[in-house]
Amino acid sequence: MRPPWCPLHTLFPTSPLLLLLLFLLGGRAEHLEDPELLVTVRGGQLRGIRLTAPGGPVSAFLGIPFAEPPVGPRRFLPPEPKQPWSGVLDATTFQSVCYQYVDTLYPGFEGSEMWNPNRELSEDCLYLNVWTPYPRPTSPTPVLVWIYGGGFYSGASSLDVYDGRFLAQAEGTVLVSMNYRVGAFGFLALPGSREAPGNVGLLDQRLALQWVQENVAAFGGDPMSVTLFGESAGAASVGMHLLSPPSRGLFHRAVLQSGAPNGPWATVGMGEARRRATLLARLVGCPPGGAGSNDTELVACLRTRPAQDLVDHEWHVLPQESVFRFSFVPVVDGDFLSDTPEALINTGDFHNLQVLVGVVKDEGSYFLVYGAPGFSKDNESLISRAQFLAGVRVGVPQGPQ
Repeated sequence: MRPPWCPLHTLFPTSPLLLLLLFLLGGRAEHLEDPELLVTVRGGQLRGIRLTAPGGPVSAFLGIPFAEPPVGPRRFLPPEPKQPWSGVLDATTFQSVCYQYVDTLYPGFEGSEMWNPNRELSEDCLYLNVWTPYPRPTSPTPVLVWIYGGGFYSGASSLDVYDGRFLAQAEGTVLVSMNYRVGAFGFLALPGSREAPGNVGLLDQRLALQWVQENVAAFGGDPMSVTLFGESAGAASVGMHLLSPPSRGLFHRAVLQSGAPNGPWATVGMGEARRRATLLARLVGCPPGGAGSNDTELVACLRTRPAQDLVDHEWHVLPQESVFRFSFVPVVDGDFLSDTPEALINTGDFHNLQVLVGVVKDEGSYFLVYGAPGFSKDNESLISRAQFLAGVRVGVPQGPQ
């Protein structure tokens, strides 16, 4: 402690040169980059963020673009790989969620709100996320790639329930998740048309898997040890990649949680896909005036409609009411799926690798809230046999009486 009479400038000289040096050193210290949070991929350089998990820190690289934004004339088209960028891309926060239906039946109810988008809705939504142990693994580490569920009409990789930091830290693995287009944006199909071929949501997933093969080594991951896993519609998606030859070399193990590609809700034929697409077009006023048009004119009109208009009319294309029927789903197009999933499975035309199949406890309870007559989310429900059978008919409308 200096004496009270000691002038401050005798302890800290105020030379202009010294002040300049202190300023420069201080500025440099503020901008020192943590090398663990800087990664170079084929598209350019990324800056991630360090996060905490119960067992220790994790590096996260969030909102990495893997495709060009599928907006404007790219709506309904297969994804195009992201072009390289200049400078360092900030990858510290999640990006937008793909346009989709938002559940407003029970506002504030955690059981439904937890599945609603937690970021802005946008068609510019093709981003993926990578979590890796901190510091980065020094030897190639197994990779997990997650595909979310949501009936092919909803879902987002940014949901809290899909936070990858915990699994990455606990298992010492590299974890990847991606957004893919859902609803009409991902699965509207006019089979045979180049403008809306269908299954572009599955192609989004495949492009993300290709990105993993090309770039995951930069995060310490092993591109030769990739496990693809998903739940519900995500599990059905995993199964479809097992059945689609161009996807087969992009992963090495698979986990299907409470979903399968041969579920009656998971695919439609080409005729039904076209019926739903043209009905949606009529519902949103395409073509104008109701006149006949070819596929190119129909899609051109659909591309002019606001995204929310398509979302608002999606549910009106279903041929019958059911809690296990979704408006726009993968189509058996002869391309991504050369035949129905049942036929491909029965003939053994699938990727022969290690597969783990299971169910998710109580997932069916979620659907009871929306379709079972007499069921209450707030109170114990005592329903009659007639109500029970009515609920069964809603859940399995194709079943025998």
